[in-house]
Amino acid sequence: MLHMTHNYMLGLTALVLSFVVLFYMPIAYFWVKVNQAKKRKQNKS
Repeated sequence: MLHMTHNYMLGLTALVLSFVVLFYMPIAYFWVKVNQAKKRKQNKS
């Protein structure tokens, strides 16, 4: 029973981790792009 619970926790951790990666990667990418655009605008003016 303990081993099964450990496997369940491991699977749940992997699921949460993959969700966090898939959810935050586009946000982080978009945020970097926006910041780069802002920096470019500041450099031009």
